[in-house]
Amino acid sequence: MPQVAELESKLFQAYGIFLFEDEHPTVKELENTYVPSAHGHKTWDSSFLIMDYLLHKQLLKPAKKIMELGCGWGPAAIFCAENAHAKVTGVDFDEDVFPFLQAQAELNGVTVEPLIKSFNKLRKQDLVKQELIFGADICFWEQLTTTHFKLINRALKAGVKDIIFADPGRDPFYELAEKCQQHFHCDYLDWYSTEPNRFDGYILHIKQ
Repeated sequence: MPQVAELESKLFQAYGIFLFEDEHPTVKELENTYVPSAHGHKTWDSSFLIMDYLLHKQLLKPAKKIMELGCGWGPAAIFCAENAHAKVTGVDFDEDVFPFLQAQAELNGVTVEPLIKSFNKLRKQDLVKQELIFGADICFWEQLTTTHFKLINRALKAGVKDIIFADPGRDPFYELAEKCQQHFHCDYLDWYSTEPNRFDGYILHIKQ
């Protein structure tokens, strides 16, 4: 694992944590060895919607067990580990994203446990101890609407209290929100984040 360069450039700060810009030396060094697939190659803006929403709704509590779905570089997972001192798990089917997540976690002095699994492979034993599950920018293909709906159903049956999806507004996400509103107790909200810049999108919050 390459050492993180000093905090002087190619970093940005949002919601109390530091994150790499795409041109940061650590990112460039990791890219010589690891090649993430399925869009796990940067920090996505909907992660900041998650951070803002969790703060405003006061959903972060000490000792909580939290899981980020499709974590990629894990910015929202790192945010939770920093602000809630929670046990946080980052889930992604692409093992090549985890060196980037680990480097960003080390930058912030926190730990995020990796779990290499696809969404449809997450079972009750993976979900049952989680209190909060979320995913940012992970409903971008049509087939993912059904995949995530089934995952939400499994998570609710496993006792997960809060399940949150954030998205800039893609058709598969809209379809997921519509299905969830028909079958579950949930909030579907316009939302925006203010750090590092303003970003507008949507929050889908499914509750027990």
